[in-house]
Amino acid sequence: MKKKLVRLLKTFLFCALLFGILASISKVVERKASTIRFKPFLDHAEDFDVLFIGDSHSVNGIFPMDLWQDYGIAAYNIASYGNTLPVSYWAMMNALDYASPKLMVIGIKDVHRYNKVSGSSGDVHTALDCYPLSLTKIRTIEDLMNTPYAIDDEGNYYVDMKWEYYFTLGKYHSRWSEINDSDFHYRLNSQKGGEMAIGVADPNDYDIIDENWALEEGGAGFQYLRMMIEECQSRGIDVLLIHLPYPSTEEDQMAANAVQYIAEEYGVNYVDFVSLDQVVDYEVDCYDSFSHLNPSGARKVTDFLGRYIADHYDIPDRRGDERYRHWASDVDVYTELKLAYLRSQDDLRNLLMLLHDSRFSACIAIRKNSPVYNDSKVMRLLQNIAREHIYEEDAFAKWSNTLFPLSKLEDAAARRDAYFLLIDRKNGAVEECAGNDISAEFDSSFGHLAYSAEGGDAALSIERDGAPVPYGDMDAAEIQPDIRVLVIDDRTSEVAAVKQFPLISAVSP
Repeated sequence: MKKKLVRLLKTFLFCALLFGILASISKVVERKASTIRFKPFLDHAEDFDVLFIGDSHSVNGIFPMDLWQDYGIAAYNIASYGNTLPVSYWAMMNALDYASPKLMVIGIKDVHRYNKVSGSSGDVHTALDCYPLSLTKIRTIEDLMNTPYAIDDEGNYYVDMKWEYYFTLGKYHSRWSEINDSDFHYRLNSQKGGEMAIGVADPNDYDIIDENWALEEGGAGFQYLRMMIEECQSRGIDVLLIHLPYPSTEEDQMAANAVQYIAEEYGVNYVDFVSLDQVVDYEVDCYDSFSHLNPSGARKVTDFLGRYIADHYDIPDRRGDERYRHWASDVDVYTELKLAYLRSQDDLRNLLMLLHDSRFSACIAIRKNSPVYNDSKVMRLLQNIAREHIYEEDAFAKWSNTLFPLSKLEDAAARRDAYFLLIDRKNGAVEECAGNDISAEFDSSFGHLAYSAEGGDAALSIERDGAPVPYGDMDAAEIQPDIRVLVIDDRTSEVAAVKQFPLISAVSP
């Protein structure tokens, strides 16, 4: 009997050791996408009062760090690329094993889809790999992988891949040859789950349909949306449903209209940004034509949601709370990431799009007869830098040129004059001047500015406390660029980037 117990103990220890070794190997060889995006959430899950869940539109369209800076809302974006509503449901369920949010904000895009999983098995891994094996994760895998006909984009049946979601070594064992330093030293997501998609695209055409046109419910999406609402309500968690903005097809709009009836049935709020059609400007706020939002569009949506949440829910402002003291350093890391994006831009359109950001001031000079004036997209992006956000819950007000704040820009373009723009975020000031032989001085939050245009070529100097601020003179170039941009970090009032665009590269194709 004693020998049997010893053998059993040895067997148990061997199995435990083997499991530990395999688990460690799995962590080394697995793709780090899930860890990078969600480890910061798991490390501080109890900190978050608001969670956002959805697909890539939510990932790219909602910035929790901006919510924190502007509204003191402690939020995390647990959305993931390619999420269907069933995958979102189970991602939410796994997250709720660790977090106790006051509000769950659920993206409803593609609610009318019948499939439980997307075509990318890698996306499903990203949504789920970060969570340790638990009863909830077992239920997740058994539910999502139980459809016999569900296949991924490579023709693999999900039911045959079930085991690799239990043990990721099965999925990633072939990565041995790809292992490099980044598998051991990687940078975790510093955006509280959001991700910036840098680009400016032309949107697809669309028309807003009648709000009474709605699809009949059917398929897994509607079923799991109801399950998400009911689960949250059973836990005392408020629910906000959102349909993020994009140039939507008629079918997608009809599916979104059907969600309104579900929201009314459960007594939850619903914001349909597509039918609202006032928050973003697709001409400058699209990363791609479908359209995911770029940071300009995401900041408009995030600001709208911040105001909406503050108005409708009892979510505390955590700024100043000792428990959240470490968020100050998180803000610095986030700001440095944004500055890195700004400094790396060689595309004028992307740079101007990124300047729609309340944390950075800017000086922009355009020389006379610049081809910039011929590009309607660039002109619209310049207007967009100073554009105010719209917050009217039930208004329908499609973007138009009347909402553009820079009056002298249009005058300069019409006359082909030199143009100068100062955006001073700290002082809330916007200053313009246009003319080929002109000089002007401005007192700004980052110093005293002296601007002059002689024959259309611009020069700018900045003084602070009687001393010049070094940044690289705007008139130092032998051949003047068509447009110059100075970016000022409002935390320090220092010039954080100087970007110049000559004729050839001034405008993207």
